[in-house]
Amino acid sequence: MSLNAALRLMAGVVILVSLGLGTYMHPNWFYLTGFVGLNLFQSGFTKWCPAVFIFQKIGLKAETCSSEGMSVNQGVHIIAGSVVLLTVGLVLFAGMTANLLIVTAIVGLSLTQSAFTGWCPAMMVASMLGCKKTVAV
Repeated sequence: MSLNAALRLMAGVVILVSLGLGTYMHPNWFYLTGFVGLNLFQSGFTKWCPAVFIFQKIGLKAETCSSEGMSVNQGVHIIAGSVVLLTVGLVLFAGMTANLLIVTAIVGLSLTQSAFTGWCPAMMVASMLGCKKTVAV
């Protein structure tokens, strides 16, 4: 598993778990969902995430982009992070119905499965927007 796949897996699982906890335990868990969305969003621009250090220590290798510009992985982080931040923000701060978090759950499921399959809808969108493919190092 590549470092980027591990990041998607971890983000997807934390999104799904925090949504479950927020739904069945206490709504404050949705703040964790929002934090994951914010971290995904910022890592799309900075190429940095706190979990990278852990994944590097256990020997996972990063993928690199063969040319200049934004990689598909960065595009996925920006797209997924934006959707998560928007939906969680609307529920927590604008009083929208929690049913909107179904969209967030779909993002979490998509990120989780993409760690194993290597594909998610956001990858296709990122490619169409001009993000570059990555290769394993």
